[in-house]
Amino acid sequence: MTIIDRFTRWPEVFPTPDMTAKTTSRALMHGCISRFGCPATITTDRSTNFQSNIFRELTRMLGCNRIRSASYHPQANGIIERLHRHLKSALKAQNHIKWTEMLPVVLLGLRSALKEDIKATCAQLVYGTILRFPSDLVTSGSINQTIHPIYVTSLIQTMRSLNPISPAPHGTPKIYINPSLKTCSHIFLTSDKVNPPLTLPYIGPHLVISRNNKNIIIDLNGKQSTVSIDRVKPAYLLADDTDHSDQTKSQPITEEPTTAPPNPIKPSTTRCDHKVRFLKH
Repeated sequence: MTIIDRFTRWPEVFPTPDMTAKTTSRALMHGCISRFGCPATITTDRSTNFQSNIFRELTRMLGCNRIRSASYHPQANGIIERLHRHLKSALKAQNHIKWTEMLPVVLLGLRSALKEDIKATCAQLVYGTILRFPSDLVTSGSINQTIHPIYVTSLIQTMRSLNPISPAPHGTPKIYINPSLKTCSHIFLTSDKVNPPLTLPYIGPHLVISRNNKNIIIDLNGKQSTVSIDRVKPAYLLADDTDHSDQTKSQPITEEPTTAPPNPIKPSTTRCDHKVRFLKH
């Protein structure tokens, strides 16, 4: 299980034997909340372990606001997805070592890496100083040096003056959004399956229940599902002719048979107006 703080970018990774709701709640409580306190807001995906009653009751007891990102939309929580990218790259570089044994060293490097958007490291925002590496053989002062009270006061003032900085945008600045999504009653949803060639990329139409600036709640097979507006497009449906067809069936139109006069058979003639006579058999 991976956790990251949006303010300091401090990462936490907890290897777990499974991803059940009980294991996830225990890892969050023992590994993160017991050390850093209760967060104000927790953003999770829509996995079953985060949708369970155990995790919902835990966040309620801790007084945390829980936000769930849209399904199949990694851009909704891009900061944790970028952590996964760096974490997997570092672990794959040492494939001859068991990844659980290499994990503490990788986390040390991630927490000490300089973030260009905040101009600091994660450790500097959490502890007020950089972390000491095993290669740092030369220190600027004695470790047993006593801390002056003025330094403590200055450190407190500095930590209070810190302000959160928004993450640097890595995607497209502007995304086209169809204006009809604000008023349409039905939408088509992008299919996430690997379909064979010549298969329609959208499924639906699906009824729109509610919407906001980022997500749309639709009726998906009888259940409410929240999807991102990047995965949908408006559905333009024809008018419902059910009532008209029923009325037509209830009042059938009968036509009276009519007899048309026989068409007179014109005799065949040639270009010179000579009559052509056919032999009768």
